[in-house]
Amino acid sequence: DEALRDRWLEQADRTLTGAGRRAGAARTAIVELLAREAQCLVSAHDLLDRLPQGSPSSVYRTLDELFELGLLRRLRDQDGIARYEIADPLRHHHHLVDEATGRPRPFTDEGVERAIEAAARRLGVQLTSHDVVIRGRKKS
Repeated sequence: DEALRDRWLEQADRTLTGAGRRAGAARTAIVELLAREAQCLVSAHDLLDRLPQGSPSSVYRTLDELFELGLLRRLRDQDGIARYEIADPLRHHHHLVDEATGRPRPFTDEGVERAIEAAARRLGVQLTSHDVVIRGRKKS
């Protein structure tokens, strides 16, 4: 989604500049790669495979920095591996993790959204965000 990519790149630039962070070549390459590749979950290893000259320390440091600034969402799988995706308030989806392969797949479901909103009302909280991860295996 090119509109999402461009919107997130602008937000990342504003947020990083506002936080006084300088743009180095490594971080710039990682941010641009995230904008293209992290519209759904990617791991640090995925990014390293796609960066021609990326160092693990640069990737991990940048992921932590972007997560702390609210530019990325993070999901840890059952093995403890963190996967990231760009955070965008205009685009929301959940994840189905296939336990046979470990691969996450995005999904949206209006029924789930209504149930979460109703639960927030019953709990007396103003819903600001939520994440749903369903894990399972394909029925035979």
